[in-house]
Amino acid sequence: MSELVSAIITTRNRDSLLCNAIKSILGQTYPDIELIVVDDGSTDKTRDLCHAFPLRYVYIPPAESRGGNYARNLGVKNAKGRYVAFLDDDDEWLPTKIEKQLK
Repeated sequence: MSELVSAIITTRNRDSLLCNAIKSILGQTYPDIELIVVDDGSTDKTRDLCHAFPLRYVYIPPAESRGGNYARNLGVKNAKGRYVAFLDDDDEWLPTKIEKQLK
């Protein structure tokens, strides 16, 4: 049995970049990954984009925004996996990243 990995992306107003980051996590060869996107007060189409994918969406209203570290910690708080991996919203993982890291 494989261990659950929680992949966390934090984002703010970068919907044009976020889609590729999400797809790179969903395209992993390792099967047991939960994806959490923490939206730190976006006013663009981030919410709509996230609802089009199988992921957990956590929204921080702009008035409650406290920066990237707070958003990452909120992602960890919502994570259920034994392992946690972070991905910036403007980056992508190679398909075997998690599989190789767990070996």
